[in-house]
Amino acid sequence: MNVKRSRYILAIDPSGNYKEGKGITGWCLLDTLTKKIVKFGYISAEMYPNQYAYWDAHITLIDSLSGYAPAIVVEDYLLYGNRATNQINSRFETPQLIGIIKYECYKRGILTYLQTAVSVKRRWNNDILVRKGYLNKKGRGYYIGRVLVSDHIQDALRHAVHFATFGKEK
Repeated sequence: MNVKRSRYILAIDPSGNYKEGKGITGWCLLDTLTKKIVKFGYISAEMYPNQYAYWDAHITLIDSLSGYAPAIVVEDYLLYGNRATNQINSRFETPQLIGIIKYECYKRGILTYLQTAVSVKRRWNNDILVRKGYLNKKGRGYYIGRVLVSDHIQDALRHAVHFATFGKEK
């Protein structure tokens, strides 16, 4: 593959939903040389007074990690046939957020890649992430170090590990 590799990958599992259900975006910064998680977290729509402030928090995240010069991997949004009726009358807030992230990265010259949820979740289930040492399981919860992490952060981790292992999708 002719993929210019950055040492760091910022993986984002976006939820642009503000008006349609107060979304939560998970993110993870992975060092591809050491295979260690450097930082992780989430951005919750409930913490912001309006949709634009919530979306801007994603740009602020990119700003805050710019010193790492990461490539950015974003979970793509696909409307699957079996879920299409659930999206009737939707404003498609998540695809709008993905567009904002892509455009902002384009303006800054940041390498940005999209990955489907299906390809990543099939390859990197939690059992594999535990065996590889990225997650710890205690009871029903999954942890990074001693921090209990949400499904959103786990999904961002999947995207980071997948990209670090295989590069961009064809």
